[in-house]
Amino acid sequence: MTHPDLHLHTNASDGQMDAYQLARLVQRAEVTLFSVTDHDTMAALPAAADWADERGLAFLPGVEISTEGDEEVHILGYGVKADDPALNECFAQMRRDREARVRIMGKRLDEMGMHLPVDEIIRQAGDSVGRPHLGRAMQEAGYVGSVSEAFEKYLGAGKPAYAPRPTPSAEEAIRLLRSRGAVPVLAHPEEYQWPDEKLLSRLDQWQRAGLMGLEVYHPANRQRYAFYDQLARSRGLLVTGGSDFHRENDGHHGQIGETAPAWKNAVRDAWTLYRLVNAN
Repeated sequence: MTHPDLHLHTNASDGQMDAYQLARLVQRAEVTLFSVTDHDTMAALPAAADWADERGLAFLPGVEISTEGDEEVHILGYGVKADDPALNECFAQMRRDREARVRIMGKRLDEMGMHLPVDEIIRQAGDSVGRPHLGRAMQEAGYVGSVSEAFEKYLGAGKPAYAPRPTPSAEEAIRLLRSRGAVPVLAHPEEYQWPDEKLLSRLDQWQRAGLMGLEVYHPANRQRYAFYDQLARSRGLLVTGGSDFHRENDGHHGQIGETAPAWKNAVRDAWTLYRLVNAN
């Protein structure tokens, strides 16, 4: 195993492809250990696991939990079970909160003259509807030129259509994952743009709650791979990595397998996580 990618999204959340389409791209990219980590849903995991089994690929079932409200801290969970009742109840409540939030923002856009089929957007989005779905609908309707413009003008924090969404705290998500036998990992730390002092303080807090890993090899961290690698290992945290793939030709997220070449200890690190998950 030389090319792990432990951060991939399907259309069960905000990716573009279903599990089978994604897995075919995974194989084409010569990724031999992969994880599907959709936002706040495990709906795609059974199909992805079946496909991996058919093709002889190693698969880690995962999820990416949104926490800390507007601060949007993401906790990856590896080794989750798609039929876990406690996790599914947590995600069901988050789904209800997501839908309520999208309806509020849709109403605000409507009042500004931007009429969107909110019910249909929610239906098509599946388990993890959110602002990106509204942004794409705005682009398709011609109200904005891009999803980025939708966020910059209307959907971003503090913008006219924005509404906050209640989420669990990072500690709550970490403890929930640990209680279900899963491995919690802090996703893409560079995206938060915290000063190092704040990052270290939060790692102290979250390791006490049970955090087990740090996503070092993520496209957002590219300029500081060495810093995050040393930080994780010095604190006894697992080192993980992945592209955060959502769709092909995506200017914001990575492409399948792209972080693996820079991950010098990929074989050892990924298999350490794989064995830990399968020992639980």
